[in-house]
Amino acid sequence: MLPSEGKHNLNLLTIDEAAELLRISRWTIYKLIRSEELKTLTIASRRFVTSGDVERFINQRRELA
Repeated sequence: MLPSEGKHNLNLLTIDEAAELLRISRWTIYKLIRSEELKTLTIASRRFVTSGDVERFINQRRELA
C-alpha cells in the first residue's frame, strides 16, 4: 500500500482506457490533451492519464454545464 493511497487516486489509464471510460474516441482524447483540457503523464515514451485527472476533467465539465 502506498502512503498516499486514499488521498490521491494514482491509477494509471492508457489512452484507450481513458477513452473507453469517458465513452469518447481516441482522437477526441488526443484533442483534449492538445488543448490541455486533460493532463497526461509520460513514462518511458508511453502516455498515461491518471484516473484522478479523468475525475477532475469530468468535474470541470459538470461545473461548466
